[in-house]
Amino acid sequence: MPLPDPAELNRLAARARAHAAVFTLPLRDRNWRGSAGEFAGSGVGSSLDFQDHRNYVPGDDPRHINWQAYARSGNYSLKLYREEVRPVVEILLDVSESMFTDEEKARRVVELFYFAFASAEQAGASTSVTLLKGPRWKHVERSAVLGHAWTDLAREMPVTDASAAPNLAEVPLRARSLRVLISDLLYPASPEPLLRGLVREFGRGIVLAPHTAAEATPDWSGNCEFIDTESGAMQQRRVDPSLLRRYNEAYRDHFSRWKAASLRNRTPLAKVPSSPRFEDALKLEAI
Repeated sequence: MPLPDPAELNRLAARARAHAAVFTLPLRDRNWRGSAGEFAGSGVGSSLDFQDHRNYVPGDDPRHINWQAYARSGNYSLKLYREEVRPVVEILLDVSESMFTDEEKARRVVELFYFAFASAEQAGASTSVTLLKGPRWKHVERSAVLGHAWTDLAREMPVTDASAAPNLAEVPLRARSLRVLISDLLYPASPEPLLRGLVREFGRGIVLAPHTAAEATPDWSGNCEFIDTESGAMQQRRVDPSLLRRYNEAYRDHFSRWKAASLRNRTPLAKVPSSPRFEDALKLEAI
């Protein structure tokens, strides 16, 4: 798993914080439930954002009584203000070996991860991180993200079948949270179970799928040696134009199914290439 070295991780984390000041996660387009914060909630609170009136009932906070209305009518009524809460963001990082097949892709994966974390933190969200590898998962403490110790946890996760997709139904997710899944989606299983797991319990999902040109448009020709990214097993195969054409068609069909399923599940999905600058890569689909 060729993850960047500590110096490079520090640099990428610093750049992610700068990117998070320009690009943000979509946190302001929904009402939240949670602890006190700066985002509009789904209930009534004590912000400065006036919402409505209703009749006073015993037990209501008398500080919200509309005394001017009482002077006019003799009836107690309350001023209702929009509740302000902290959104909940859960970052789900796929650490399967295919995510780190080369340095360029590994760097983009790490950039996306640190960007999502920095964007959530700068917004004041309650943020959690979970590593995924096939059916296994591991929660990561905030200190392990800031100190880059999450890379050691990722390396320690056991090898899984290359075709095994994350089983989000088994991952403990908080209700109504925003879930950011970072995964290359390179497993043959139907996308429906994963996407349904991503949005369960009234959650909202976003999928960021890093990829390389070598995956999308390979230039294989003649005798090639292929390596299973998860197990390391090698296989020799002769690649002729018809085989390469079938691969390209299968790759396009694979992501067409993911795109269609993401629309059905109301989960934005953006493919993020590894080669352009981070800002340019986000603008292609993620913006």
